[in-house]
Amino acid sequence: MSKKLLPLMFCLSCISVAQAVDYQKLSESVDTQKATESVDQKKMGEAVSADGVDYQKAYESVDTEKAADSVDVNKAREALNY
Repeated sequence: MSKKLLPLMFCLSCISVAQAVDYQKLSESVDTQKATESVDQKKMGEAVSADGVDYQKAYESVDTEKAADSVDVNKAREALNY
C-alpha cells in the first residue's frame, strides 16, 4: 500500500467501527424507568434517616416515666449542695 492510502484506510475502519455500535440498542438496553423504580427513595427514607439513626424508634424505646421515677429529686438536691 502506498502511504497516501493509509489515512483513507484508517478513516474507513473508523467508520465501520462507528456503524457497528448501535446507539439505539445501547440506549434501549439501559431502562432508566426500571432503574428508578428499583430505588424507592421513600422506602429508603423510612428505613434509614439521614444519618442512619431511626429517631422515632429511639424515642419510643426511652420510657420517660420510668426514667423520671428512677431520679430521686431529694438525693439530687443533696448531691448539688455538697
